[in-house]
Amino acid sequence: MAEKTAIIYNPSAGRGKAQRKKQEVLDYLKARKIRFDLFITKSEAHLVETAIKVAHDYPVIIGAGGDTTINLIAQEILELKKGNVLGIISLGSTNDLAREIGVNKLEHACDAIIAGVSRALDVGYITTGKQERPHTFLAQACMGLGVTVNRYVAAWMRKHTFLSRFHSLAQIIAGGAAIHHSFKAKEVPMNLELESSNGSRSFKSPLLIISNTSLFAARFKPSPWANPMDGKLDCSIFNTTTFPRFFKAALQVNSQKHLIDNKVEVLQDSYFKIRSPQPFEFQVDGEVIPSDGEIDAAVKPGALQVIINRDLSPKMGAADTGG
Repeated sequence: MAEKTAIIYNPSAGRGKAQRKKQEVLDYLKARKIRFDLFITKSEAHLVETAIKVAHDYPVIIGAGGDTTINLIAQEILELKKGNVLGIISLGSTNDLAREIGVNKLEHACDAIIAGVSRALDVGYITTGKQERPHTFLAQACMGLGVTVNRYVAAWMRKHTFLSRFHSLAQIIAGGAAIHHSFKAKEVPMNLELESSNGSRSFKSPLLIISNTSLFAARFKPSPWANPMDGKLDCSIFNTTTFPRFFKAALQVNSQKHLIDNKVEVLQDSYFKIRSPQPFEFQVDGEVIPSDGEIDAAVKPGALQVIINRDLSPKMGAADTGG
């Protein structure tokens, strides 16, 4: 483990989960004799400001928060190009990347930090005409239900704060209601055109996911072979355009039967262009961003060194660095 390690702690991650667990996390880190300097953030802007400041002085930066927290820190590490290694203490709602690399539990994250084994992971980039610089994603970018469900669940959880102690169950209930509402309000399906090295096609879809990891929404694997070290992105297209059919397809994803009858189609490539007749929003690792109706998704292989738990992540087991 490096001598100079910074922990950027976002107490607002996981809709307040990180704040409730802060003392437990800090006590556990100290009990494991992990030396670090702590930086607690007050807002998203402060988090970005802190990441920039810390990147100049600390070779290892541990992000304590959810997918959005980790992604924002990663963006600044990549922008500054100082070769910082990124570690993760997962405190968000889904923690897809943390699950993929074997650090979703606090004890596993600490084991990985102490071992100091890192891998060069691929980074996804989304560009759109409305933004000056690309948006990165370590886990996935998505549109359609990936955006509408996120927004609905956030509002629902704020309204039903008493259910926060039953976080996982509340997420499932709110998520189901959000999907039904999105179809009923005709927010989905979307009219889309997809272009890749294999040509272009037009279709309707309620959910399109561009993945750098196999996990989506903590439990689903629409593209089970997606890998953040293969130099490719996986595009999962849900071909079901009604709520009942989508619900059935989602259940099949959970049981890994969704690829049999083409309810979900998966394409692999290093580049995708997505167009829609209307402006739309897309989500990158939990952050919702507007577009003018066209986005480009590309991958930069091995762009970011990330601390992994090689004992719990079979995909990450070979060619380790550090440790």
